[in-house]
Amino acid sequence: MTSKLQKYRVLRGHEGDRAYVEGETREADPVAVGHLVGRVLEPLPAGRKSEPAPKNKAEGAAPANKASTGRKAK
Repeated sequence: MTSKLQKYRVLRGHEGDRAYVEGETREADPVAVGHLVGRVLEPLPAGRKSEPAPKNKAEGAAPANKASTGRKAK
């Protein structure tokens, strides 16, 4: 019986079937790397390809320049 491989993000460098560095994605059997989850590996949600691009909250919310309104300051 074979287990389904799961993808993990490497939180800390370690040696498994090869040397892994922080930030890499590792695909492994959950039973074989269960002792590493939480400290060295972080499980990636199934079906997730990459993190979405962050939205720029500053766009559209910035106030208009006082000079462009044509009013004088008091």
